[in-house]
Amino acid sequence: MNRKLKVFLVEDSLKIRSLLIEILQQTGQVDVVGFADRQTDALNQLRLIAWDVAIIDISLREGNGLPVLVGLQSDDKTYGTRIVLTSSPSSEMKTRTLALGASAFFDKSSDLDLLIQYIQRIEH
Repeated sequence: MNRKLKVFLVEDSLKIRSLLIEILQQTGQVDVVGFADRQTDALNQLRLIAWDVAIIDISLREGNGLPVLVGLQSDDKTYGTRIVLTSSPSSEMKTRTLALGASAFFDKSSDLDLLIQYIQRIEH
């Protein structure tokens, strides 16, 4: 059996973050290894903590998720899978985040099941 996926959440909403933690842990395939609700904290922690998947919101308490994606993309290091989960989905934002290294883009209001299915298919 494969080890559990290490997931890091970049999400400023306590309600959404708690829901994601609950849903991810129910899969039995995921360990949530940390979270951040601010842009600077997120980038600092993602550079220090071992993770397989980062779920990144665009709107954060301070800053946003785009500089997090930019920072990870510019580092001379291989990181895990980056997934954007946002309440502000648009085709322009999707195109932008995918160009910045995200492998997938999901709408918080309608795609949580798809997000979980996507994570469950990630090889680790």
